[in-house]
Amino acid sequence: MKIGNNSNKQCAVKRIYLEGRVSGWNLHSLYNELTRYPPEGYEFITDGQTEALSHADPYHLIDKKLIKLGFLKDISDYFRPWFYYSYYLAKKKPLPKKIDLIFSCGHIVFRKMPWVVDLEHVGSLVAYGFHFGLFKNVLEKMLSSRYCKRIMPWSEVGKETLLANLNCKGFDEKIEVVPLAVHPKDFVKKYSKDKIKLLFVGTGNPFNIPDSFELKGGKVVLKAFKHLNEKYDSLELVIKSYVPPEIKKECDLFPNIRVIDRTLPWSLLEQEFKTADIFLHPGYFTPGMVILDAMSYELPVITTNLWGNPEIIDDSKTGFLISEPAGIPYYSENLLPKEGTRDVLKAIKIVDPKLVRELVEKTSILIEDEKLRRKMGHNARKEIQTGKFSIRTRNQKLKRIFDEATED
Repeated sequence: MKIGNNSNKQCAVKRIYLEGRVSGWNLHSLYNELTRYPPEGYEFITDGQTEALSHADPYHLIDKKLIKLGFLKDISDYFRPWFYYSYYLAKKKPLPKKIDLIFSCGHIVFRKMPWVVDLEHVGSLVAYGFHFGLFKNVLEKMLSSRYCKRIMPWSEVGKETLLANLNCKGFDEKIEVVPLAVHPKDFVKKYSKDKIKLLFVGTGNPFNIPDSFELKGGKVVLKAFKHLNEKYDSLELVIKSYVPPEIKKECDLFPNIRVIDRTLPWSLLEQEFKTADIFLHPGYFTPGMVILDAMSYELPVITTNLWGNPEIIDDSKTGFLISEPAGIPYYSENLLPKEGTRDVLKAIKIVDPKLVRELVEKTSILIEDEKLRRKMGHNARKEIQTGKFSIRTRNQKLKRIFDEATED
């Protein structure tokens, strides 16, 4: 499918500086879909770093150590925004020449020129902390400033975190949900007659999010697969993720479980998506691009009815939503997801049998009903090609936002 570009336009292209969380840090790979497919009439200028976060990212390394030290992690959340923005200001680089607008990746901007900001939730603005008392007034002042042109949460629930945690009176009209999007894939889906392939994708970086394999539902997938493997012949489970060593030994006992825990060229990773039949993502925290990637490769998705997942997966149409397990403190009292906190990491050590049963039940439906499996996959792919999560739909919104933000 063709995605519009600016090559045939005579008008001048406006330049947007895509500013990462801190100068010199790599941009998350999700921004590749922004830089490669900008709205008509715009181009993004970056520092050339649009790859996944480095394993040496200091905040993730510090978080991992502080969580193990217990209460120190909780204390650090109070002061984290000050450290973060002090470092950000100290490292701030001069802007490239002839920039029309700054696009901030989840932080406030102190420059006196037009800027917009996208965010997963309000915690993004305070370096993914939970405490706003020491920085709340600064956030409200900067978001209300005439230089801030738009605040773009990725989801409706992300927008709710802004309304629940800040006094938005001075900038509520600037808040507009702009969902993430991925480009459509040009391929013909081919189905194997010999096996049904289940795919789980986590992260290849053990430092990216502490205990990410468990947080993304890897243990739930393994327990469910053991039941499914007893019911059906010719199943295969592919796990593309960092896997803790003790769990990897368990996987090695099954000849039809394949673990890919190394970095792959995209051409090889893409083959795993293309040849899969069902995508499993029973995670305990906010959805990422991986669900959209799976949909773009014509895969029905089974995920938890949690946070923003219901905004992505249309239950029984593009996949299945399974119940979130009880007893896990997913959110703080002000709607912030508590992924990676001591409470959540402790709670998910024991996998809820109900979650496993539901995953087995929904996966079984798709295994047994080839027609439904293919229909859901077609529906999912259509959402990426022309629907809510298409580049076309996203760029229509962004073009209007950028046009308004750069008006003379």
